[in-house]
Amino acid sequence: MVAEASVPSYTPADLADYPWTEDLAEPFPTLTTLESRFDVPDGYTRVPVVPGSYEGWLRKLPIRMDRTDVLAYNGKPLARPSAAVVFLDVGNRDLMQCADSIIRLDAEYLWATGRADEAGYRFTSGDLSRWADWKAGERFIVSRTVKRESGEPRSSSHTSYRKWLDLIFMYAGTSSLARDAPTPPDDQPVSAGDFFVAPGFPGHAVIVLDVAVNIDGERVGLVGQGFMPAEDVHVLESTRAVDGHWFPLPAAAGDQLSTPSWHPFSWDARRRMR
Repeated sequence: MVAEASVPSYTPADLADYPWTEDLAEPFPTLTTLESRFDVPDGYTRVPVVPGSYEGWLRKLPIRMDRTDVLAYNGKPLARPSAAVVFLDVGNRDLMQCADSIIRLDAEYLWATGRADEAGYRFTSGDLSRWADWKAGERFIVSRTVKRESGEPRSSSHTSYRKWLDLIFMYAGTSSLARDAPTPPDDQPVSAGDFFVAPGFPGHAVIVLDVAVNIDGERVGLVGQGFMPAEDVHVLESTRAVDGHWFPLPAAAGDQLSTPSWHPFSWDARRRMR
């Protein structure tokens, strides 16, 4: 448990950019921002971010102050290398796993910035599901193939959006993320929102939530993950990380991102949603 007096608390206004909180029952635990929860290491400064950007939005993610322990979708405690837990619902089914957690954050940012109709993700089969089509009544029948049918329009509420995301979580995964998300140019350094994905059944994926840099240009990042089973999205910690939770970030081919829950991720495992 984190000492609550050590960091500033969230206010209701702070949560306006994190729309899932409107669907959750109060009272909420004491919350703070990711930025407030984690000071940068000595000699580092946070990289500048554009107001309203995905990077800036991730930096203000609500972090629970009541626990760092990770719980599964069914409330079962899990042994995870967790430095903090993001205040984000998981659902009551084993759906929102590692790749899905990355999709979830991207989708929630699009909703928060009024761009939900841009949201669309591919199943492992390659079939694209778009929020705009789903709320218009599109249905999927999935067996050995994926068949689309038309139906009655659905609600355009965030609750309905969350139900659509459960469909995505059911049929997308590390393989579809690795295949469909673009690889950033090699001359662009790792930024918040970039993720590293090892495709497979199972595979794994982690997301960079915040980045700091020193005078030599060396970058470190706060790294988040979900995992199997579906569970709290959490910020990783490791004895190999600077100050226990700022992970050295790869900068070129041949470099790796080492995290405590999976094999090291290679430079070419980096992806970016858009």
